[in-house]
Amino acid sequence: MTAEPLGPATGPVDRPRTVGAIRRALPPELRDRFQTALDDADAADLSGLVAQWAAVAQTAADAGADTAARAVRSGTAATYEIGDIFPALAGRL
Repeated sequence: MTAEPLGPATGPVDRPRTVGAIRRALPPELRDRFQTALDDADAADLSGLVAQWAAVAQTAADAGADTAARAVRSGTAATYEIGDIFPALAGRL
């Protein structure tokens, strides 16, 4: 098993917190899908749905997210042995 180390955030994570803020943060091509998801959601599922779309909006605003996702999908993302990150697990997994 390998993993890439994740450094600390450089500041507070700015995630949209309201339906309106999420809609404004989404790229125009995703706004209709967001509205459809809201329209079709059961009331019990709204909290999770809004959280999921907030993450989508946050990721869409990250210029490096697509590049990083492509690297993961293609197998070219940098990886490290787990023992290099967590020495106590070296040779155990």
